[in-house]
Amino acid sequence: MKRYPRLGLLAMTAILFAVMACKAQEPSVATAVSAAVAAPAALTPAQPRPTRIIFVGKERVCDCTRKSIEAGWDALQKALGAPAKLPVERLQIDTQGDKVAPYRQQKPMMALPAIYFVDDKGAVIELLQGEITAKQVTDIVK
Repeated sequence: MKRYPRLGLLAMTAILFAVMACKAQEPSVATAVSAAVAAPAALTPAQPRPTRIIFVGKERVCDCTRKSIEAGWDALQKALGAPAKLPVERLQIDTQGDKVAPYRQQKPMMALPAIYFVDDKGAVIELLQGEITAKQVTDIVK
């Protein structure tokens, strides 16, 4: 599953142009939207850093899903390096569902593999799932 981090900025830019083009809008609305586009970092607090990773796969799967899980594991290992930058716990959804459940309750997964990035309090910060690349992992852990 691909992530589109610029989608928010693009949407805000489109809103800004729509507001600026409309003469009926008050200047205060255009100013507020313009400020939001100019300083998006001020709108979102700093995201906590992950302190550990939960990699969720499945033991009994078809060949294509197994390949996807192995590719995700390889991407994770490549991104973390050797020795790994963060501890990784590998769980299987079909045999260790009780251990996966707390993470799924915070952020439900829809595809395997699923990689949960967790802070020191056990809160899920981010979730990657499906076709995962080393760059996606690196972007989260850096």
